[in-house]
Amino acid sequence: MRKLTHFAGARRQAGATLLEAMISLALSLLVTTAMVTLMGNSMGSATRIIEMSQLTDELRNAMSMMSRDIRRANFNTNSIYCYANSDCGIDGSASQYADIAINGGCLVFGLDRDWNGNSADDGPGAFRRVTTGGVGVIEMWVGDDAPNCAAASGGDWLAVTDPDFVDVTLFNVDDANSFSQTLTLKGGATLTQRTRDVVMQIEGRLILDNRITRRIEDRIKVRNDFML
Repeated sequence: MRKLTHFAGARRQAGATLLEAMISLALSLLVTTAMVTLMGNSMGSATRIIEMSQLTDELRNAMSMMSRDIRRANFNTNSIYCYANSDCGIDGSASQYADIAINGGCLVFGLDRDWNGNSADDGPGAFRRVTTGGVGVIEMWVGDDAPNCAAASGGDWLAVTDPDFVDVTLFNVDDANSFSQTLTLKGGATLTQRTRDVVMQIEGRLILDNRITRRIEDRIKVRNDFML
């Protein structure tokens, strides 16, 4: 009789009640849900970091291209003739382009692109921001004649940024820090030298997620002073 009673008690202690099973199931569900949520947030954060890095690279590549050309604005291979010759800006030994022009969101400049010392046979360069299909794009002028900043996209205007990836919302150029000074030449003549200090700003956002935005700025000291 004792053995039967002891065996019955052991069986009652070996199992779990329905209430205990439901509580365990609920706790497991909560833990699983928390883990899935945490994993999803981690993956989402990693994706946003990657996308922001891609956006930064896209804008910095465009900025690097523009900064390189603006830094060399008014470059001419004949500028070597200015060595020990303070009259080179007016005696024709080193011809130069027109000064940098900022027309709203369009930046125009000149370069001796073919390195032949002739500033008349190369078209000026230019950068601008236009809106195409509701998306902002930075474009570069590659034509041989003067750029038309008001022209439609296409032709000699080539896209620098990818409109399928980034929407450029801002392109601002400011040369307020540029200054001029008067130089006295041999014989008492004077020459005005203009030193250019250009600040460019670009801001853009991802096409797939416009909550991801980035803004970069570059300050450029033009190497070739302009002689008036």
